[in-house]
Amino acid sequence: MSLQTHLAQIPEFRRQNKNFRHFLVDILAISVLATLCGADDFEEITLFGQQKEALLRRYLPLPYGPPAVDTYRRVFEKLDVAQFNACFMAWMQEILPPEQADQICIDGKTLRGSGPKPLHVVSAVASANGLSLGQVAGVGKGQELGAVPELLALLDLRGAVVSLDALSCQPAIAEQIIEQGGDYWLGLKANQPGLLAEVERHTDALPEAAAFTRWAYAADRTPLRYQVWTQADLRWVDEDGRWPGLATLVRVQTMSPIDGKEPVSSNRYYLSSRAHLTPEQADGFVRGHWAIENALHWHLDVTFGEDDHRLRQHHAAQNLALVRKMALNLLKQDPTKRSIKNKRKRLAWDEPFLERLLAALCAPAT
Repeated sequence: MSLQTHLAQIPEFRRQNKNFRHFLVDILAISVLATLCGADDFEEITLFGQQKEALLRRYLPLPYGPPAVDTYRRVFEKLDVAQFNACFMAWMQEILPPEQADQICIDGKTLRGSGPKPLHVVSAVASANGLSLGQVAGVGKGQELGAVPELLALLDLRGAVVSLDALSCQPAIAEQIIEQGGDYWLGLKANQPGLLAEVERHTDALPEAAAFTRWAYAADRTPLRYQVWTQADLRWVDEDGRWPGLATLVRVQTMSPIDGKEPVSSNRYYLSSRAHLTPEQADGFVRGHWAIENALHWHLDVTFGEDDHRLRQHHAAQNLALVRKMALNLLKQDPTKRSIKNKRKRLAWDEPFLERLLAALCAPAT
């Protein structure tokens, strides 16, 4: 089904006796298209609709022309967040069937412009292609731990490795992932102090010959050496059975050589239920988890200016965050060898290019 068809599945929530002039699916479709073309707020979405009315009428009914700015604002403030997210996730499952998502990364991001008690949005991303799969939000970063199980419950985890940072390193989350048919990959830090101390003691003595080693460069071009070890003999780790299915411990050491001085090193540790992992495979999951930062959060902040948006009404902020994810996913699927930023500009400037996208997303208006 086209994105327009999925959007049309969202129930009409406006009172029928209000005699509203604009179809809900038209409002949502124009919002996504405008965001693709560089619009970042309701005023810019409205301007896009006005300037592209002739083109839009070929694919959308628009019985009274494009909506006004207050219409967008009212709709996004009242639009049911869960229903909009369900529409998005159904569309994504059609584009990326669950069996193709080898690693699903979960992480949170605060919408800084959403008021004195800002929204914290927890998102899921497919590591292989950086496509966003869904989101759940709460007020304040402290709500992330409660949002993670809610988001996991909405996802098909069968066969996937689900990677989360140390905040979510909790036995209950590990158990939920196992019960849903996935494998967990959990960062381990000081929020599990006893386990961390034991893991450090047992893995820091692993021989260098057993490690997988690679070199990379930091942003300032400082060379970094990464070494990854895995350990599968875990009889000493979970004697009380708190961590269901625990099969592999992973240690990652990052070392930065400094001329004339001792190298600076740091260690990170992970727990995983995925068995028979080689150090090289483990390194792939470590790097894969960065997809949510590099492929999602960076683009939302830099390309879409998400942190600059000032929407105090939480429903509107959350719904527009989902519109940005829809737009980003569409841009990522375009095979053109251009940056996301330049793809947005081309869609805004090149109307035949925009119409090809419109034709793929919407059936012609009758």
